[in-house]
Amino acid sequence: MNTKPLKFMMMRREKYWMTALTMLWMASTTLAAKPNILLIYSDDHGWADLGEQGVNGDIRTPNLDQLARDGMRFSRGYVSAPQCVPSRAGVLTGRYQQRFGLEDNTMGALPLEELTIAERLKPAGYLTGQVGKWHLDLRRGAGSGKVDRSPLPEHMPHGQGFDEYWRGEITRFYASHDLHGQPFVDAPHVVMDSRFRVTVQTEAALSFLNRREAKPGQPWFLYLAYFTPHVPLESPEPWFSKTPAHLPLQRRQALAMIAAMDEGIGRIREKLRAMGKDKDTLIFFIGDNGAPTKEGHWDGSVNLPLIGEKGMLTDGGTRVPFVAAWPGTLPAGSVYEHPVISLDVAATAVALAGLPKDEKLDGVNLLPFITGENSAPPHGALFWRWRSQAAVLEFPWKLLHLGPQERYLFDVTTPEGELKNQLSQHPEIVARLDAKLGEWTQGLQPPGLPTITNDQDIGFFAEHVERKSVPKKTVADAPVSVGGWLCRNGSISVKGGALVIEPGKGATGPAFITKSQIDFLGPVEVMMRVRAGKGGSGSVSWRVRHQDDFVPEQRLPIQWPASEGEGWQEMKFAIPGKSRVIHVRIYAPPGADELQIQSISFGRAGQKAEVTRFTTEK
Repeated sequence: MNTKPLKFMMMRREKYWMTALTMLWMASTTLAAKPNILLIYSDDHGWADLGEQGVNGDIRTPNLDQLARDGMRFSRGYVSAPQCVPSRAGVLTGRYQQRFGLEDNTMGALPLEELTIAERLKPAGYLTGQVGKWHLDLRRGAGSGKVDRSPLPEHMPHGQGFDEYWRGEITRFYASHDLHGQPFVDAPHVVMDSRFRVTVQTEAALSFLNRREAKPGQPWFLYLAYFTPHVPLESPEPWFSKTPAHLPLQRRQALAMIAAMDEGIGRIREKLRAMGKDKDTLIFFIGDNGAPTKEGHWDGSVNLPLIGEKGMLTDGGTRVPFVAAWPGTLPAGSVYEHPVISLDVAATAVALAGLPKDEKLDGVNLLPFITGENSAPPHGALFWRWRSQAAVLEFPWKLLHLGPQERYLFDVTTPEGELKNQLSQHPEIVARLDAKLGEWTQGLQPPGLPTITNDQDIGFFAEHVERKSVPKKTVADAPVSVGGWLCRNGSISVKGGALVIEPGKGATGPAFITKSQIDFLGPVEVMMRVRAGKGGSGSVSWRVRHQDDFVPEQRLPIQWPASEGEGWQEMKFAIPGKSRVIHVRIYAPPGADELQIQSISFGRAGQKAEVTRFTTEK
């Protein structure tokens, strides 16, 4: 007998009984006016890329800076995970997402029995809306790119308490209303919009506010999840032209995409003022995790001076831009120094709605702390577990486990911070924090500290923390890029009007060239003009939008034509599928030498191809 439908019905029944009991409690309680709540989440947005942080002179965020000046900037604002799916599950439920098994991007959808902020606020009379990235309806394993990535319908926003929604990242959106405010009778209705994603998401948020203006009097909660500056990077105008021309392309693209988001937030605040609701609305702006910085994955954003990146439990992965504003209620232009966490948003929203406190929430109501009513720190400790890492922050000390063997103790307030392991100097602090962390992990699914060490995590710590063991790259050592192409297991150079590939001595695999800053809707046709000596069998692999890494299923054989004594040969092949290809690797035949490439073109049937030429020859 299949018990899954019965289990699903029981979970939903328990969830709605909780909602009904809350509604009864609300009916018997007189409450003050409830504020609107706007939660804005950016994506892979580094800590330095907020002008008010005062760290990086390249960034321009005038509207976010004004938001901070009108409210409060949290200098030590954290998220519950260094990756998007678990971070979003944490902020929307107010619970450590490891408690219900959603520890990383591959763990599937948000369980239906978990209450979101939207579901908690609806009994208090709130109308709820969602715009932008959702990612809480992914199939198990989808984060690895190895299985179907289409969303699970029952886990989409309308299945998690949202009355209105515009779910989507780039060009495909699942919507309850069109941008003119008209409801779709077949919602969730698929809308295709090829404009720059940030512009579309801003317009969807403004459409939500237009509908609230038409029907005033009901408090609302809006979760606006901008898909920026996450890859694939774009060069949107008019913002890109305003970025410094001397910066790397990725940096300019990230700055332009953040500027577009910043302008959108300015438009939203202007709309709130026009509605007369700016003093009735609490706004949170939070990044979902730190920026990725590894070669081939960099989204152009910057975490400095923090140590680490997306995928690490050091501050570079979990400490993010974090701002709150509520004009007339929060102290304007203030900076809050105690650590807070994204989980606090749900607890704060529940308290402001006049709802009873739920002990299942791991966050706290921030209002008494940030208004000065309570001078104590909001948290005695913050906790994390992600993949093969686990950490506890008992300010200023952070204890971090990497797998079952490695441990680090950092004083995060010192200049050297997470570059200096003080494990041996403070055994009593280590013992106390180890006990706290171990106890906390017993309440997770599955319980306990990490028992294995992930290879990528080892690389993260070798590069960012154990810097003494990683040779510093000089300019001469840095990878050579030609037209955006890099080489692995070998080297490249331009000689005699061609890109020359030299296989590396002692390399464990064939040489290949790779380019990440591309964006083509498949199927993609590739044409290369080559001289390949003896030629032979190589291969091509590719990564599509939303995939974190290359997968075996997306690698095909290709044939390099023999050209001994011949001139340039044309080499054609196709990358199949209908997804957007963002990263390509082209492998040379094993043992090949004398490989030269005059040009590489990418295109789609009936469209103009993009050509990289390594020579001026005709």
